[in-house]
Amino acid sequence: MRHAMRWLSVVGGLCLSWAPEAMAEGTPVDCGGVECEGIREMKALFQAETSYFAERDMYSQSLAAVGFSPAACADGSRAPVPGPGWVAGCHFAYQVTSVTGLPDSSFTAIAQGAAGTPAAGLTLRIGSPSIQNVVFWLERSGVRRSISWDECLPAGSFTCAAQEREGIQGIRALFISERAFLQEKDRYSSNLAEVGFLPLGCTDGTRPSGPDSSWVGGCRFIYRVEVTGPFSFTATARAVSGLIEGTTIRIDETGTLTLTPVHSSTCQ
Repeated sequence: MRHAMRWLSVVGGLCLSWAPEAMAEGTPVDCGGVECEGIREMKALFQAETSYFAERDMYSQSLAAVGFSPAACADGSRAPVPGPGWVAGCHFAYQVTSVTGLPDSSFTAIAQGAAGTPAAGLTLRIGSPSIQNVVFWLERSGVRRSISWDECLPAGSFTCAAQEREGIQGIRALFISERAFLQEKDRYSSNLAEVGFLPLGCTDGTRPSGPDSSWVGGCRFIYRVEVTGPFSFTATARAVSGLIEGTTIRIDETGTLTLTPVHSSTCQ
């Protein structure tokens, strides 16, 4: 359970804003489009499953059990469901298609656009093939693409400050992991695998690499820890892509956080 709670400290921040895991720059997808209906609901489904896992150390194939209830259309209608186990939203039906238990817990869920609606022919899939990874894609007419957490958010989510949140949330999660490790081992560690820290990667399954093996990649940021004394450390998060590439965030054993921004001229 401790491992799950450490991971939740990373995921929980992401689930609240859904902004940090960007894979591409640009303007948001039309927030009123039917694709965004499916994307927003699948994000909510992912959050429901990860919250359920944090409490019970398991995922569930029952969307009712995890508390996922997609919104109906404005007139109260819902998409038809293909069969048992599906839950209907407005233009999409949703189902958890697979779940595996510990030690390699994972789940996969699908959203299927209803025939005769603007969502016909659209399929979305989200899953956690392992505890620290997420894969999220959309397919239309046989063409598949990865979905970024930045999609279907208000334009304000694309500011440089919003992009910095991935690093701030990640480094705070790293601080929590180090403090938990100290309670158990009476020391800090620069080995991030040893302290149980692995941030979520990008939704296309990739992670950036660091200058050397002491760094661990998330999506937009890479992370490392330097143990500076018997009971002191400095953790660093460095942006390696996006409008904030080069931005550095540091936190020490006291929880003091410093941000050294490097912003593109196109930053909002």
